[in-house]
Amino acid sequence: MSRARKNTVLAYAFLTPALILFFTFIVYPFIYGFYISLNKWNGFGPMKFVGFNNYASVLKDGLFYTSLLHNVIYALISVVGKVGLALLLALLLNHSLKGISVFRGIFFTPVVISFVAVGILWQRIYDPNIGLLDGLLQTLGLMHTPIDWLGNPNLSLFSIILVDIWKWTGYHTVIYLAGLQIISRDFYESADIDGATAWQKLRYITLPQLRQMTIINITIACMGAFSVFDLVYIMTNGGPYQSTSVLLTYMYNITFASSNSNFGYGTTVAYLLFVIILAISIVQIKNMNAKDY
Repeated sequence: MSRARKNTVLAYAFLTPALILFFTFIVYPFIYGFYISLNKWNGFGPMKFVGFNNYASVLKDGLFYTSLLHNVIYALISVVGKVGLALLLALLLNHSLKGISVFRGIFFTPVVISFVAVGILWQRIYDPNIGLLDGLLQTLGLMHTPIDWLGNPNLSLFSIILVDIWKWTGYHTVIYLAGLQIISRDFYESADIDGATAWQKLRYITLPQLRQMTIINITIACMGAFSVFDLVYIMTNGGPYQSTSVLLTYMYNITFASSNSNFGYGTTVAYLLFVIILAISIVQIKNMNAKDY
């Protein structure tokens, strides 16, 4: 056996355990899950093969489109909020000042708090009777009667989005900080020699150099917006009147929370969501490679 062939065999031998785990816990569940989506099944007993009827039913369900619309609104607002605030914070925190690491830690703290704790905490903050937010606004004279932030169908979704922005802005800030710290100082020194203003340096140096980090942040934020579940489930469970229903709460309620549980139908929603997230990821990756990358 030639040396090259021996090296190839040895490489596959080392890869075999990882490949076994990959096919066992990723490939096989993915294929089996797709098979479940082609069946009507309540989680017990035999499955009833229905082909693509589940997909047709989901695509005819008005609540599916309502939930998808909520995800789109969630993505548009949360992505702009998180990425915009993260960029601003990163620019403010990207200085070698005494104690700056303390502020960086403070802004990152919400990221490491569990979704359950965050959901319960903000439920209390939004509570119209004992909540901190209404009490503060009334004390400042900005309103006279309490607002039911989570009980009002016109406000509930935006209230949850605000919590999501609060929790994840620190995460995206860290990504921007990493990008800022690898920008060569030579660019700024040359700009200073040419008499560039702070705005010109931001527009023509900082933002273009952060293009890749921005696309990464937008991609992660979009994927998070379309896969949000914990906050919505804990704070409103899709209510009131389905005003905060998103695709994953819609899927969960069909699969587990209804009297006629249908694992096949719920799995179908999961695979449609997978296609949506995959499409978003492909678009963002193409944008990342479009110029200079």
